[in-house]
Amino acid sequence: MTGGRTPDHSGASPLRRAHVSLSVLIGVSVLAAGGLSMAVSAPPSPLAGVGFAAGAVILLVAMTLAGRVTIALERARRRDRPPVPPLTNAPVFSRLMRLATSRTNRR
Repeated sequence: MTGGRTPDHSGASPLRRAHVSLSVLIGVSVLAAGGLSMAVSAPPSPLAGVGFAAGAVILLVAMTLAGRVTIALERARRRDRPPVPPLTNAPVFSRLMRLATSRTNRR
């Protein structure tokens, strides 16, 4: 028996893992932005430069990955939504069109 686990044996659905990784990446981004701010406000030194470079790289990577996860989550959300029916099949639309054409024909 698999015990209700997913085929990759991780125990979590891919959507759940994506949400968790997005939360972690946002947390890393916030911490990296804080470190970057501290490095900018520190007195000039080689250590401050290294801190700035490391904070900038970590922030850039974390934000890029968070953006990719967000795009993947949005694509999954759109794929799982039912398609929107065309407006021309709606009964209200048909009635409105009949009313509009009847009023224009009267003039």
